[in-house]
Amino acid sequence: MDDAEKAERLLRNLARRLELEAPGVSKSILEGLDEILTVIRLGLPHELRRSLASTNIIESMNAVIRQVCRNVKRWRDAKMALRRTAAGMCEAAKGFRRLKAHKRLPILKAALLRHREVAATNDVDQAQMAA
Repeated sequence: MDDAEKAERLLRNLARRLELEAPGVSKSILEGLDEILTVIRLGLPHELRRSLASTNIIESMNAVIRQVCRNVKRWRDAKMALRRTAAGMCEAAKGFRRLKAHKRLPILKAALLRHREVAATNDVDQAQMAA
């Protein structure tokens, strides 16, 4: 969907309908509402939105990290955990495929920079109003 406000309305309606049947699902939808709509609000192209809307990339990497770390019997310190996690990420990187919308990533970068600038401006405005 291209309209974030309409999508938000539809998701809130869905959460309201699921409240009695599946309260956990309803709460999850409402808790993650901002995250769900982020790619729409950034104004990204459809193919990039589709690629970023899925958590499969992250879940795949986490599975490889778990596999790399499963034989550790005793974690000595946080540095060891970081090293093992990094090793898992390097191992997972071998199986990564190119994102289908990889040529559109500069658009994502520009949208994130715009979003950061707007957020910084809003923070300054709120600080001035509080003073």
